[in-house]
Amino acid sequence: MTKAIVAMGLPESGKTTFLAALWHLLTNKKVQAQLSLEKLAAEEAAYLREIAIRWAQAKKQERTRTSGNRTVKLTLRSGNGEVFDLRFPDIAGEAFSEIWERRECTPAITEALRAAGVLLFIHVDKIKSPGWIADDNALAEEIGDVPEDVPNEEGDDVSVPWKAEDSPTQVQLVDLLRCLQAPPLDVGARRIAVVLSAWDKVEDEDVPPEQFLELHLPLLHQYLAHGLSAGWEKRIFGVSAQGADYDDMNGAPTADADRMRDMEVPSQRIKVVVEGGTSHDLTEPVNWLLG
Repeated sequence: MTKAIVAMGLPESGKTTFLAALWHLLTNKKVQAQLSLEKLAAEEAAYLREIAIRWAQAKKQERTRTSGNRTVKLTLRSGNGEVFDLRFPDIAGEAFSEIWERRECTPAITEALRAAGVLLFIHVDKIKSPGWIADDNALAEEIGDVPEDVPNEEGDDVSVPWKAEDSPTQVQLVDLLRCLQAPPLDVGARRIAVVLSAWDKVEDEDVPPEQFLELHLPLLHQYLAHGLSAGWEKRIFGVSAQGADYDDMNGAPTADADRMRDMEVPSQRIKVVVEGGTSHDLTEPVNWLLG
């Protein structure tokens, strides 16, 4: 039996880190998980081993480039003994940006996006919020960064042109979800697990994941509640697959990174928060999608 999920999200949303931590969890077997590894194709092992080693060493992952899109296939066993192949496309965030900006994607990505389960990644520390034009202009004036007007062909001054890539995070994600419900990506009702990655950075807010989504991404929260087609199911997860900040931008060790490297059971760096409890089990969102 083959089941498929697709991991989607804008650039640097945490997809590769999630996959690295998931592989470590499945192979290390020091933390109880809802899914277990049955086998893996030999050609997949080198890639997964590479990103898992970087994860265990608390080093930043190399970003997945558009040209490096690949699908990892894992043979897993569920808690009730069911064995199945799980296809997990590791698609560059830039590919999803192109869907929003250019309204196009490759046939391979189109096929991947027709999976029955969707992991939607949102990095909580990289949310681009909408702003008021008046506030932006006031700030620009205050710091002396007022752009000169751009003249049109008639010589009249016009505003600086709008760029799709500058759109707020939630606007881009709502449009991606809308695309999943229209040809050629529409496959009917699906399950979607929203993964709020780097959850450790917002734990001090002391709110559950769904409330965080409502507070910081209200348009997306509203769309998930009322805009999805009939039969769609959703669940919101706060996930810290990394555990804390890694070494600084210059590669110098940080106290948090050293602490993570010294942990006897690295899988305990993982934290998954969902309505009903907290665990170290990174297979929980995947298992829910497959349910």
